[in-house]
Amino acid sequence: MAHERFLYESISQQLRNQIRSGSYRAGERLPSVRRLSQVFGVSINTVVQCFRQLEIDGIIDIRPRSGVFVASASAVPPQPATVTHFPSLPVEVSLSEDILHYMEPHMEEHLVHLGIALPAREIMPIERILRSLREVTRKHALQAWDYMHPNGHDAFTHQLARRSLNYPVPITQEDLIITNGCMEAIELALRTVTRRGDTVAVETPTYYGALVALEVMQRKALEIPTHYRDGMCLYTLEQAFKHGRVSACLVSCNAQNPLGFTMSVERKLKLVELATRYSVPLIENDIWGDTVYSGNVLPAKAYDEAGMVIYCNSFSKSLMPGMRLGWVAPGRFHHRLRELKQINSITTASAPQLLMARLMESGFYAQHVQQLRRQLAVQTRETAAAVLEAFPAGTRIDTPTGGCVLWVGLPNRIDSRVLFDRALTNGIHIFPGNVFSAGPRHFNYLRLNAGTPINARLHQAINQLGEMARAF
Repeated sequence: MAHERFLYESISQQLRNQIRSGSYRAGERLPSVRRLSQVFGVSINTVVQCFRQLEIDGIIDIRPRSGVFVASASAVPPQPATVTHFPSLPVEVSLSEDILHYMEPHMEEHLVHLGIALPAREIMPIERILRSLREVTRKHALQAWDYMHPNGHDAFTHQLARRSLNYPVPITQEDLIITNGCMEAIELALRTVTRRGDTVAVETPTYYGALVALEVMQRKALEIPTHYRDGMCLYTLEQAFKHGRVSACLVSCNAQNPLGFTMSVERKLKLVELATRYSVPLIENDIWGDTVYSGNVLPAKAYDEAGMVIYCNSFSKSLMPGMRLGWVAPGRFHHRLRELKQINSITTASAPQLLMARLMESGFYAQHVQQLRRQLAVQTRETAAAVLEAFPAGTRIDTPTGGCVLWVGLPNRIDSRVLFDRALTNGIHIFPGNVFSAGPRHFNYLRLNAGTPINARLHQAINQLGEMARAF
């Protein structure tokens, strides 16, 4: 196995050098798998592994039935890609106790909060939100008091549907079901399209909440290598689809947590095309989508002509976590998901829907999101600079495109679980990287929340973390 790994990495490096030197130019087709296996005297499988690695790194594009081509903007990444190459085998998830242990300190007010991914209170319009809530509940007292229709308040779902008017395939009001946050949407989606014992393809690293959902529902995870800039390795994902190894795929295409990447339009189109061609439901978690720093970024759902994407979202990260207001657009799976919603929680609270309908209708939410994006872009940049200055040589950070988390790669000798304990003793809450994978990976990574503007207390905490990391 070690010899085979050395071979494909050696061949990968040779092809990188050829592309860098201009021997193969952007858009040019590379020799076939069979031809390269003859040239290098290795098995076809070794060349396939080589191509898989180069695709993850954004060096090549694999086009089914057309061949392998140099990517249009190919370049060796300026820093090591956070991708682990490993055999793709389904695994049972067992993380809930660890995650609860790492989450609990968030409730302690005296700590410096670098653990839970959330924009700080001071950059959110809390007073405006609460004032609007008082107004709408006073004006619509009976509606706020009563049960809401399971499909949601008409004014609210109307505003949600309007957000998709620029999608190639818009979402209609009739396709929407309102949920108690994004996690209920994801849970309902998983229960709709999978059964106990089924396997779900996931990114690695991925949001730990998704992994806990798989654990609780007794689903297995098939971890797909994921690039810090481009997202899931679509070649590996297609192999899983083609051989019927998964019942669904759970993915975040915009400002993914924890890596922070946003997939290109081309890769989103390919992802939806694969899901459609192989009839594998795609569960899209877009909870950070509104925070992408620049551009008019659309979710994969925007390109879903066949209804194979179950789109999940909420306002927990972009406005107010305490509202627990989310929604799901289930596509062709609408009927079954609505049945499960009614069994699960019947309906979603009325007052938050009245509030969000008002904030969206007035244009306030759109203005807030624009300001939030600018603020988070500054904070992630400044926090990353502080971390790199304080931490030991060899530390690296993958630049996020949205959200407020930093995926920090530590020198190999540092175990982020041990760093968590030492940091907590010193009044600092962080999140170790191992819980972002179902398998034994990412121990030398940690995720830091950059949701708070840099101040003296935060800067001191980062310096303390750096000192602890250097002490290993």
